[in-house]
Amino acid sequence: MDLCGRLNILFGTEEYVRMRRELVLLREELKNYKHRDEQLRVICSGSIGEGVAYPTSDDDLMYYSSILRVVKSYREATQRVDLLMVPSDSSPGYCLLLDVNQTYPSNMIHVIDEMPFLSSSLWKEIDLRDGQSIHGPCLSQVIGPCEYDCALSIHVPSWPEVAYNWILRNQSHSWPSCELIQNITMAGCHVVPIGDQISAYHKHEWRISFSVAERTLMHSFNHVQFLTYNLLRLCLKRVIEKGSPDVLCSYFMKTTLFYTVENTPSQLWQAENIDTCFKTCLSVLYDYVYHEYCPNYFIPEYNMIKRKVNHTDRQPLLDMIRSLHGIGIVRTIHSCGESTCFDKHLSFSIIELKLDFELLSSAHFALAVASLCGVISTHDRNGILFKLFRLLQRNSAREMANIMFRYSIIFCCQKLIDHLLIQSRINKRNHGLHKTIETLLRIGYRVDVTTGKLTAATYMYLIGKTESALSHIRRLLSEYPPYALNLTLDNDTLAAYMDVLCSRGYAIGYKVRQAYAMDYFLIQDFLNALPPPLRIFISTFPDNISVPLEPLSYTYVLESLCYIRLEKFALLKKSTRCLVNRLDDLTDNYDIMFTRMCNGIIKYEQNDGQSACRWFASVHIIANTLQPVLFKSFSDSIMMYIACLLNRRFRTGR
Repeated sequence: MDLCGRLNILFGTEEYVRMRRELVLLREELKNYKHRDEQLRVICSGSIGEGVAYPTSDDDLMYYSSILRVVKSYREATQRVDLLMVPSDSSPGYCLLLDVNQTYPSNMIHVIDEMPFLSSSLWKEIDLRDGQSIHGPCLSQVIGPCEYDCALSIHVPSWPEVAYNWILRNQSHSWPSCELIQNITMAGCHVVPIGDQISAYHKHEWRISFSVAERTLMHSFNHVQFLTYNLLRLCLKRVIEKGSPDVLCSYFMKTTLFYTVENTPSQLWQAENIDTCFKTCLSVLYDYVYHEYCPNYFIPEYNMIKRKVNHTDRQPLLDMIRSLHGIGIVRTIHSCGESTCFDKHLSFSIIELKLDFELLSSAHFALAVASLCGVISTHDRNGILFKLFRLLQRNSAREMANIMFRYSIIFCCQKLIDHLLIQSRINKRNHGLHKTIETLLRIGYRVDVTTGKLTAATYMYLIGKTESALSHIRRLLSEYPPYALNLTLDNDTLAAYMDVLCSRGYAIGYKVRQAYAMDYFLIQDFLNALPPPLRIFISTFPDNISVPLEPLSYTYVLESLCYIRLEKFALLKKSTRCLVNRLDDLTDNYDIMFTRMCNGIIKYEQNDGQSACRWFASVHIIANTLQPVLFKSFSDSIMMYIACLLNRRFRTGR
C-alpha cells in the first residue's frame, strides 16, 4: 500500500471525506429547518464542518439571526435592526458595531463618545446559561465526554473593505479560482463577539470571522491537500503542543496550507509528492515562527502570531518544526504514536469498517436531528429527508454504506409509523404519510435482509392488511440465515467487533448486515410503531434503558398475532411452538426476557390467563436477577400487569 493509502487509514479516503462533508451540510440544513420559526440560522464550523474526523476534531456551531445584519455605511442602513461596522483603532480585522436605529436594550449597549455601540462582552453574557462558560467568542458546554462551542455571531452580507485585497491579490497558480472567490465574497462574512486584548475597547469590539469562506476553501481542496492538512494538525496535537503548549493552534496550520496551496503549482499536489507537500508547508510554518509574523489569509496586515510567540518559546518551536521537516511523513507518524497504519499485516477492510462505522454514526445523528426538528413528522415538505436518502443511495454499493442506507430508511419508516398511529383522525396529511411510508418500505425492502421485512410486516399488520403482513413474514423466515441467530455486535472495541465478524468464514459485508439487523430494532424508540399487545407491555420498561427486540422472536410473535386475528388456529399452534422453542437457542438474558414476554402475550391474546401469568412471572424473576435497582419499577409493573390480567380475564370467565 502506498503512502497516501496508509494515510487514508488515519484520515479517511476521498469518498469518505466527501460523504462526511455532505452529511455535515445536511445536518446544517436540518438544524436550520428546526430553528426556522426562531429566525435563527446555523453554520457547522470547526474541523468537523471541514470534513475532518479525528478524536480531537472540533464540532463547533455558529448561530446568527436572519433579521440582524451589519452594514458598512449609513446609506445601507434601513429601519431594520441594523448595525454599522466602524473600524477599530486596534489590530486589523476588529471593529465596533454602532446601533444605528437605537433598537437594542441598554443592558447590551456601551456608550463611546456619546454613541451607542453593541458590546461584545454584554452580548455573550445575555445568552449565558447554566452549565455554559465563555470561551473566546463562544459559549462552551461539556456534554458527556465532549465539549461543544457555540458562537453567537451577526451576519455581514457584503464583503468587508479590510479584506478587499484578497479579491484583487494575484493568484499566480489558479487557486482559488475566480468562480470560487466570487462565491465566497457573495456570501459575505460574520462578526463574532471578541475584541483585541490590547485594545482599550477590547470588551466591546467584534472580530471579523471568515468561517464560512474557510470552509468553502477547505471543501475545494483535492485529497492530497486534505491529507496534508490532517498531517499538520496531527503534528500540532501530538508533537508541537507537548513541547510548546498554547502557542500555535490548528488555525495556524490551516492558514499555512492556504498560503502554500495558493503559491505553489497544482501539479505539486499529487499523491506521489505528498511528502514534498508536507515539508513545503512545514517550511512556510517555520518562516512564520522565525519572523514572528503569521499573516491572516484574508487580512495579511493582521499578524495572528503577535504576542503568541516570544524569544523564549521561539527556538524550541523552531527546533521541533525543523526536526519534523527532516524526518518526513513516515517517521513523523511514528513519533505521533500512529504507527499502526504502517503495519504490513493490517487489513484495509478492517479500517474501512472502522471508517464506515464512523459514517454510520454521522448518518444516524443526522436522522436524530431530523426527528428532533420535526422534519419527519411534518411529512418533510422541503424534501430534506430525501436528500439524505439520495446521499446514502449514491453510496450504497459499498457494504456499510448499504447498511447506512437501509438503517436510515427503516428509521424513517418507523418514525413515520409512530407519528401516523398517534394521529386521531384520518385526513389528507395522513394519506400522504401512508404514501411516504410505502415508498420508503419499497426502497428498504430491496436493500435489507431482515429488518426491512419486519418493518413492512409490522406496518401491514397495523393498518389491517394481515395477509400482506404474513406474506412478508413467510419470506423473512425462509431467508433468515441460521448462523445469524448467534451473532452479536459489540460496539465497545473494534477488536471485539472484528472477532465476532471474522471468526465464522462468511463474507464480511454479509455478516455485518446480519449483525446490524440483530442490534437496532429498538423497543423504546418506536413504541407506537409496534402491535398494540407488545406496545402496552413494553411500555413498562424503565425509561433509562433501551433493549433490542430479538428479531426472530419478534417475527414469531407477529406471525402469531396475525393468525389470532385471522382465526387460523392450526397455524397458530405451529407458530407458538416455534416461539417456545426459540428459548433453547438464546443465551442473552435480555433476549430471553423479551421472548418470554412474547410467549405470555400470545397466551394473553388466546385468553389463557393462567399460562400468561406463568410466563410473565418468569420475566419478573429474570428482571430481578439482572439489575434489581434499575428494574425495580419494571418488575413492579409486571406484577401490576399480572394482577390486572387476573382481574380482567378470570372475573369475566375468559
